[in-house]
Amino acid sequence: MKTVLYFILSIAVLSLSPLWAKDNLETMKKLKTIRLAKVEFWEVAFSEAIEIIHIQARLHDPEEDPNKKGVNFVLRNVQADRPVTLTLTNVRLGSALHKLCKISGNSMKIDKYAVIFNRAQE
Repeated sequence: MKTVLYFILSIAVLSLSPLWAKDNLETMKKLKTIRLAKVEFWEVAFSEAIEIIHIQARLHDPEEDPNKKGVNFVLRNVQADRPVTLTLTNVRLGSALHKLCKISGNSMKIDKYAVIFNRAQE
């Protein structure tokens, strides 16, 4: 009986997973559409770089509603003080964040309401 119930529950979860995948579409769209003219950091702490990019994302977001501008960032167990050096021009927000994570030893997950940063799994 437990096996049948588990099987039915598994099928239900799998059938709903496309709905969950759509939850982050708005955040994904913003990561693709917001373009940053210039990103330049020289030995800046990861957490400070994220804060600067957060401000830049709000400034360059084409969204007209000021309450919906930018993307929320959440830092969880990151290597916050690791210094990063990065120079990019005319780059999508998502690409800039991906490169920043790669050089800092952190990772990012795109959620419905935010981009969540964690220490990269080794």
